[in-house]
Amino acid sequence: MTKKFISVPTKLLMLIVSTLLLLAIGFSALSLSRLQDEYKQFQQHTLDQGQAQFVLHSDILRSKLNVWIESFAEITQFSQQDNFTVFTEQLKNQFDGLQFNLNVENVWLVDAKKNTLYITSVIPSAVKENIEQVLLYQRPYHQIYCQQQCQLLLSLPLLNNQGEVAVITMSTSLVDMLYAINTSLNSDVAVISFPLVANATNNDIDIVSSSNMGLTQALIDANNESNVDIVLKQGLQLDLNSRSYLVNILPLAQSSQRAFYLSLIDDVTQFKEKNAQYRQQFLVSLSGIFLLLGFFVYFVARPFTKRLLRLSGALPLLASKKFDQFRQVKLQRPILFSDELDVLTHSALELSYELEQLNIEVEQKTKELENIAMYDLLTGLPNRNMLNYQLRKSISNIGRFPGGVAVLFLDLDDFKKVNDSNGHTEGDKLLIQAAERVRLSVGKIDLACRFGGDEFVVVLGNLQSVNEAVTVAEQLLTQFKEPIRLGSSIFYVSTSIGISYTESADEKAEDLISHADIAMYEAKDNGGGQYHVYYQAMYQRVAHKVMLEGEVRQALAKQQFSLSLQPQLRADNKKLYGFEALLRWQHPERGMISPEDFIPILENSQHMIELGYWIIHRCFELAVLIKEQGLSDIKIAINLSAGQFIDVNLPSYLQSLLKKFSLTAQDFELELTEQTLVKDIEHTITMMDSLKVMGFSFAIDDFGTGYSSLAYLKKMPIDVIKIDKSFVFGMLENHSDYQIIMSTIAMVKNLDLIVVAEGVETAAQLRSLTENGCNIIQGYYFSKPVPEVELIEFITTHIHDGHWKTQVDKASID
Repeated sequence: MTKKFISVPTKLLMLIVSTLLLLAIGFSALSLSRLQDEYKQFQQHTLDQGQAQFVLHSDILRSKLNVWIESFAEITQFSQQDNFTVFTEQLKNQFDGLQFNLNVENVWLVDAKKNTLYITSVIPSAVKENIEQVLLYQRPYHQIYCQQQCQLLLSLPLLNNQGEVAVITMSTSLVDMLYAINTSLNSDVAVISFPLVANATNNDIDIVSSSNMGLTQALIDANNESNVDIVLKQGLQLDLNSRSYLVNILPLAQSSQRAFYLSLIDDVTQFKEKNAQYRQQFLVSLSGIFLLLGFFVYFVARPFTKRLLRLSGALPLLASKKFDQFRQVKLQRPILFSDELDVLTHSALELSYELEQLNIEVEQKTKELENIAMYDLLTGLPNRNMLNYQLRKSISNIGRFPGGVAVLFLDLDDFKKVNDSNGHTEGDKLLIQAAERVRLSVGKIDLACRFGGDEFVVVLGNLQSVNEAVTVAEQLLTQFKEPIRLGSSIFYVSTSIGISYTESADEKAEDLISHADIAMYEAKDNGGGQYHVYYQAMYQRVAHKVMLEGEVRQALAKQQFSLSLQPQLRADNKKLYGFEALLRWQHPERGMISPEDFIPILENSQHMIELGYWIIHRCFELAVLIKEQGLSDIKIAINLSAGQFIDVNLPSYLQSLLKKFSLTAQDFELELTEQTLVKDIEHTITMMDSLKVMGFSFAIDDFGTGYSSLAYLKKMPIDVIKIDKSFVFGMLENHSDYQIIMSTIAMVKNLDLIVVAEGVETAAQLRSLTENGCNIIQGYYFSKPVPEVELIEFITTHIHDGHWKTQVDKASID
């Protein structure tokens, strides 16, 4: 995905603008926050002033009433009188003066027993509360009392000559006090009341008194905030008729149904206008500074960005290998002081000369590498790249020049042994000699290549039939029959050859090579030193092998494998010698698969090694099971594949199982085929010796069918020889088979080894083998291989005290 291009100057300008914008936002936020704090301070100051004025004028009014009552009591000599009569009469006479001078609305005079001495109206509950407080604490008591109007209630105790107490209470209007607050603060003042109910509306607010009734009512109508607590804490900001008002309220009193508040109304229009003007001036100034800084930075950075743009526009010319055009671009400038861009420009010019020289050298080396890429450095033969190219070319020519194309795939037999025993240096020298022999065996128009390692491929074109390719293959085999001399060393190296042939122009080169490779492995599996021509069945066998390898792994995971054990009995006394463990595969779709169908195919694969370890582990488990049945000196014979036997992990694995199952190596016999023994005699002897030290015994399976030789019998620590069943089957009808068996028994006896005869099915065979000294009998005459799940039942039924106890069922043999 192509990224969107944004030039460096644009990015720089965006960065500067973003930085300035962030600074502007920060300063604006700080300024607005300061203005907000100033407004809150103004609001709090107004509220504090209002509260202070209310307290001050309330104290003044209370002080006036207190002074008048005390003065009046002195004038009437109340403290020298024996009763309250004179004081009461004089108080009646002064009531009108009190109303006029001090705005006293009512007076209540009661004795200590709360008997009425003089009242101007019915005693309300608030007055009674005052009287109670005065009588209780014998000191003055006052409160704000609101009903239809708000009044100041002041109650004082009076003591006459007899020590009798009278309580005088006066109520005075707050109108004068509100007027005084209005005058002092230059603010409108109002007393308002709220009902003590939830969800009260503006219509429920009553104005008790106000210095500006019209303004107060208008503000109440414009109010949208009904939560009194919020107004108490934060005040109320209202706009009315292009004016701004700040409303603060102070609690006065509370009745059973309503709450009364003192409302302070301040015109803050001028204050807000100053704030708005300041905010506007600040934003204008900030915007101007922002633009000036932006233009300043742009003009300062412009020369640098122009040079950078010119350089960035020229650098792609280097990537396009247009070095002369790059140097023609005017990048340098007359300078007094250099900077980083001048260093970068100078370096780019120097780099253009270096890159131009490097490009010339690369082109020269590329041509050399193209030649090297097509030939093998060790042998000088064309390599796999040339093979693919020429083979495709030869196949495409079939359409124009009728004829066939053949591929011969050669692999040196046992070349690994040369490397392992003589080192890779000698191995390379041998490969050079082998390559020369391949080259000499093909015509001038044919192609001989080294495919890799010790593999060579020959391509033959314009053939009339595959027989011409066979002729070349025979010439190559003849060439490799001659020994290869390397200094004082002589090597005999044969080769296996696979031949594939086609007359179709649609054939794929890789398929033709693959088919020749398959045919080569067919030749190698048949002993090497020969050729094989590819045919379709070979591919099917390879595919079948691959399929089987995959199914073996699944079968191990799904526990489709099991073992069957065929008993081995001593010929002279029918005592149980042991069991041979035979592998069985119960396939979920194809049923029971015979070992002959999959063991030969998987013999040398890694899957066979994994399967072999499973067999060994299972044999140890069955050995424990057999001992639990009371059979303590019984051996289990385990067949080892060639790959299993050469695995370096085999001794340690067997040792771990012996320890795990608390068994001895004498409980097991390891069976090897002759082919396994002679595959790598030195390694075989080393491995056998190490296992022999552990206590394992060895048996040669299918003796006489492979590389039978007394030489390796003498070298190897073998304990048992097993005569193949193919000889036993015909021993009574075929004199040759009989002679082979008899001579084998005699030879093995002379070597002090044990002889086991496989495939014994008749009493006549048993009698003849026993008479001629065969030690162990194995075959259907006594028992077929017993599935492991039936092993306990078999031992219980057929074995008693370690000996065979039942008559042979002839029907089962048939």
